Amino acid sequence: MVASILLSGLGLGSGVAVATADEPEVAGALESYGELSAAVFPVGAGETQRVVYRTLRTADRWGESSGSVFLPEGAPPAGGWPVISYAHGTLGSADQCAPSSTGFGPGEIEPIERWLEQGYAVVATDYSGVGTDGVLAYLDGHAAGANAVDIVRAAHELYGNVLSPRWMVAGLSEGGHAAYFAGHDATTRAPELDFRGSVVVAGPTHMEGLFPLGGPLFPDIGITGLVGYALYVLAGIDDQRPEENIREVLSPQGIEWMEKARTLCAGDLGRHIRAERIQLSSLFSRSVWTPRMYDLFREMMQVPVDGYDRPLRVVQSVSDTTVPVALTWAQLVDMRSRGTQFEYQELAGISHGQTTVASMDQTMEFVDRLMR
Repeated sequence: MVASILLSGLGLGSGVAVATADEPEVAGALESYGELSAAVFPVGAGETQRVVYRTLRTADRWGESSGSVFLPEGAPPAGGWPVISYAHGTLGSADQCAPSSTGFGPGEIEPIERWLEQGYAVVATDYSGVGTDGVLAYLDGHAAGANAVDIVRAAHELYGNVLSPRWMVAGLSEGGHAAYFAGHDATTRAPELDFRGSVVVAGPTHMEGLFPLGGPLFPDIGITGLVGYALYVLAGIDDQRPEENIREVLSPQGIEWMEKARTLCAGDLGRHIRAERIQLSSLFSRSVWTPRMYDLFREMMQVPVDGYDRPLRVVQSVSDTTVPVALTWAQLVDMRSRGTQFEYQELAGISHGQTTVASMDQTMEFVDRLMR
């Protein structure tokens, strides 16, 4: 392949990038790379690599993330392949949940394959802690957004002029939350690149007002998968912010299930939760609510409502029971009140996981308009 020849010519066929101890952190600095398993190749990928790169571990701590780089088949166009940075939905915290190891499932592989077919390179972060050391800091938006930006820089370090500086970010669910943050910070975090805009699909917002209400009296509010999401949030805080002593508010059952969440991917965790009828209230011995916890959840989760300097597209289904449409409506009202411009597509009769596929024609029009 053209890209393989270029890598070989640059002496970058495989290996590890080594930095000296006194060098400052560089967002997206490539640490290592290697071929992906053929089992995870999307249709239409001509060249693939698994990369490990420097990025944020939490909002204010450095670490590393792994991820995938997919190039379309054939020779790159003049100026290189434009890039889509794709941020995936909730898959879990354990290393075996990383898409660079297991591939993408239905609802996410189809958009990636369509972008490749249309001549876009796709990079896809696993998120720091999924496939790399530690536990995912779940819904830590600043970190996940940085992971989605920094993998673009890592891909450019690897492939150079095979890639165009033009790029966009898109994400579903957890990845939609990340895409809000990535789109907000992209031009300052990677100023050497030409960021064009963001696509947020079913991205949860206003969760910073929900999670601090956790406690023994928390009612069932009808959000599908909420217990699993809460366990991933708790596991991330426990691992990445031990000074918060999150175990102090958990019941013995809550600690047991938090430990399970570290090792199970989302599908398996959800099946176990349903089989044993675990309720969110049973995870806690006392209320999570303290001024410090409220501040922490705001720092982690509160989606920006202004400061976007590139176009923003938001997609939501009114039939979504995982990210209820009311959360997205609240975000849109907040953004509109702050003068933020955005495009919004609302769907009906579409499940959470199929929202990206169902809206793909309009998303492609948005992407092509901004990238071509």
